[in-house]
Amino acid sequence: MELKISIVLLALLQIAFTLESSKEDDDAEEDDEDNYPLEDYENPATIATDTELIPGASLPVFLIEPLDSYVVKGKPATLKCQAANALQVYFRCNGVRIDGSQHQGFVDPHTGTRIVEAELNVTRNQVEEYFGKEKFKCECVAWSGPGEIKSQSATVDVAYLKKQFESPPYSVSVEVGHGTELRCIPPSGVPYPQVYWFRNGAPLEITPASPNADTLLVSSEGHLLLGQAGLQHQANYTCVAENIAAKRISDSASLTVYVNGGWTTWSGWSECSTRCGRGAQKRTRSCSNPLPINGGQPCLGPSLQRTDCNSPCPAVDGRWSAWSSWSMCGSDCSRIRRRACDNPPPSHGGRICQGRDITVDVCSGEQCNNAVGYGGTQVLKEATRAEQQTSIALWISLSVATIFLLLTTIFIVRFLKRKERDNSLYSMARSDFQPEFFPEQDKKSMINGHTNITGSGHGCYDYSLNKQNFSMQRSCSEHHYDVPHMSLPSTKSSLTPTPTASTENRSVSMKDGGDKQAFSDSENSINSYSSYSTYNVATDTVALPAFQNYENDFIARASVSTQGALLVVSEAGVSMSVPDASVCRGEKEDLYLAVLRDDKFRPNLPQNLTLLSGVITCGPNTVAFNKPVILQFEHCAELKANNWELSVWSATIDSEESSFLSTANSFSPTGLRSANLPKWTKVLTLGNESINTPLFTQLDHGEVFIVTEELRGYVLAGESSSIAPGVAVKRLRLVVYAAQNCDYIRCYAVEDTKATLKIVSDLEYRLGGSLVEKRTFCFQDSGAPLCVYLEDLESGFTDRQEVPFQHIWSSSKNTLHCSFKIEKIDRDVELSFKLHAYQRGFDSHGVILRIDFDVSKQSVVFGSAKKSRKPDMTVISHGTSRSTESTIRTFRFSKTLRKQLCQYLDPPNGRGNDWRMLAQRLQVDRYINYFATKASPTEHILDLWEARHREATAVTDLLNHLRLMGRIDAASVLESHLGPWI
Repeated sequence: MELKISIVLLALLQIAFTLESSKEDDDAEEDDEDNYPLEDYENPATIATDTELIPGASLPVFLIEPLDSYVVKGKPATLKCQAANALQVYFRCNGVRIDGSQHQGFVDPHTGTRIVEAELNVTRNQVEEYFGKEKFKCECVAWSGPGEIKSQSATVDVAYLKKQFESPPYSVSVEVGHGTELRCIPPSGVPYPQVYWFRNGAPLEITPASPNADTLLVSSEGHLLLGQAGLQHQANYTCVAENIAAKRISDSASLTVYVNGGWTTWSGWSECSTRCGRGAQKRTRSCSNPLPINGGQPCLGPSLQRTDCNSPCPAVDGRWSAWSSWSMCGSDCSRIRRRACDNPPPSHGGRICQGRDITVDVCSGEQCNNAVGYGGTQVLKEATRAEQQTSIALWISLSVATIFLLLTTIFIVRFLKRKERDNSLYSMARSDFQPEFFPEQDKKSMINGHTNITGSGHGCYDYSLNKQNFSMQRSCSEHHYDVPHMSLPSTKSSLTPTPTASTENRSVSMKDGGDKQAFSDSENSINSYSSYSTYNVATDTVALPAFQNYENDFIARASVSTQGALLVVSEAGVSMSVPDASVCRGEKEDLYLAVLRDDKFRPNLPQNLTLLSGVITCGPNTVAFNKPVILQFEHCAELKANNWELSVWSATIDSEESSFLSTANSFSPTGLRSANLPKWTKVLTLGNESINTPLFTQLDHGEVFIVTEELRGYVLAGESSSIAPGVAVKRLRLVVYAAQNCDYIRCYAVEDTKATLKIVSDLEYRLGGSLVEKRTFCFQDSGAPLCVYLEDLESGFTDRQEVPFQHIWSSSKNTLHCSFKIEKIDRDVELSFKLHAYQRGFDSHGVILRIDFDVSKQSVVFGSAKKSRKPDMTVISHGTSRSTESTIRTFRFSKTLRKQLCQYLDPPNGRGNDWRMLAQRLQVDRYINYFATKASPTEHILDLWEARHREATAVTDLLNHLRLMGRIDAASVLESHLGPWI
């Protein structure tokens, strides 16, 4: 009961306390109303009154604008904004004002400027719940009295990185010294992940100071490019993709560097297995240079070679054996004894035994009486028979010798009669020049046909004419091959000499502006294979016609701007394409492209290498380009067997204005000073390029395209591959000319390129020669010489000349040739010849020509001299052309079209139908890493494609390639710009 009363009292006390508190609160509110009357707030604040607090009342200025940000794993993205001279700052996202931002305002104590800051956190839900066409974007708005301003838009996205790589790196094996690529396409993610590599679990550092800088490179797509693989590069490589959301590591890819086995040099031949007669020799080599490593291929071919040998056996003279015992006495009281020439018998050309093999002796009286009745008659018969056999052998030997001497005499008499009969129409060649140019003593020597010579003969086939003011001193011992010819009294017609001369002690005097230079050539001599050769001595100097301003068709010039240009020397098959934007905007470069025809510009290549193109130069070499230019010229390598090892050689051509480019209308590459002759160096070997190679070489069947940023002299050379079976084959052109007076036939064996053929035709034009025929034939790297036969079809008389293999394979002459002289006896005679040229051992691949001379008309049936010498030079620049022949428009792509195609094809994708597939479709993927190192691989591929394809259907072919690649987007762009009719 007491407990209940206590609870009621407590409840009453609590109610009383609550009522007292309510009364105190009401009293406090009444006091506040008295202190702050309401009429003070009847006029609310306005913008006009608040702007009075801001000096100048100018528009706000953003000090910090919001930047693109990402929501990372539930952590909201934070956008910050700061503005000066602003009353209020807030965020507007996707066009809607966001009120949840944090604000902070203060006055800069130094400037007194009011600064307002705002910060907004954007959550993942806000981003994912937005379904607009564009991404989630926010902007900052700051306002003041004069107005409001908006900041730049900031995109807010959810950062992520998928787990699976689109294309992880795969293990690869590469031969030492070759290049390879480890491709890595990272997982899709936002933002795009950064790609880097681990090597054996440690980060791979590729900096200019690192030891891998020369061989390793990470492309813009993240692929790892290896230029020249070495054993030190063998490792496990891992691709790492990382962004702010996550980091993904691919499976390790093993890079195996293998070494193919290589043979050591052959050991020396062993001694012959027999000391005398036919035996065998052998030599060995081992596959240890180097040894096969990491699964490399073993050496191909045998490790042991055998060959037959035939050791000369020493002559063994026959020696008599011991005498036999005496026979019994015969009836005539005589006895005999014998011996044989078998101790040893004569062999290997040794002398037979001297003396008799039987001797007869008279028996003594007692022996003679005892011999009667004991077979003496039989012994006497044997002695008589042996003496008769010796006499018969002697008579047979004398008879055979007499018959042989008689037959030899008859043959010599018949041959001399035939020579007398032939000399009625033909006489022997004495000189390349007319008799009136020789002293009287030499003329008599030519008529008598006798001369006294010492030393070996040398063939006159490899002299090339100088292009300056010529004077050629005849050598003191000159060999001329025998040919059927006709001899007439010399006329006073003008001299048109052949460019043949001796090759042993030859000196050529050249004049160039008063400076004399002497050149000697003693390396290009050959031994005569003709057994009817004659010699003559001549000391007169024969003046050859000077060559004047005809170099214009060997050079093309252009003043090139940023729009690019195409320089073409079409008769020489040479061009240089300067792509659009190669030259800086607002600048012009005076460029030239030339064919050097002087022999001294030909590179002195190492042994076994052969020149496969003309000598091409472009310049000046001080010009710097934004993009590479494409140099195009012909080559003569036969590529079907794929057994060439080709290389590009380069040299800096020092072109002084006074000598090399003296005038605007003449070009004389021969004006280079001898002190500035080019030094040729090998730039690259095709198939062994690295990422540091300064140029790219595209090799087609008959043309080579060099993509380079350096204007220099270039040639293509090659040798037989040490890996591929078989030998290399180059195409040669046999060009046959007849002299103006039909007294010479000149056969040129030169590279089958337009540049070299133009040099020959230009030379013959000035000599007045008539083209008989030109044929292409194959010349193999077999060491066999070139054989040239000239046969008179009426008499059957044949002259043969052989040019050694090295004189053709390693020729230092542009106009290598051999000549046949025909001296006329009767004017009213028609002559027919058959010319056969082939490489020894490959007769079926040779060339056979028939040449018919009409001596009375001084003409040859085939060919005629080219009389029109207008330079055929094309320059296309700035959308216009200057040419002697019709040309097609070369530059097909506008800047806009080219840029759009690059935007479509440059980025890599998982399907692989990007610029790499384009290079493969256009067949320029021989060394694709060259394009991978460029900022825009597609642009460089299209530049090379334009230089290679100038036919009218080229654009249609490119459109079809894009469609077959599955790039309908790029094909549509090409079709929309150029029209559906392409």
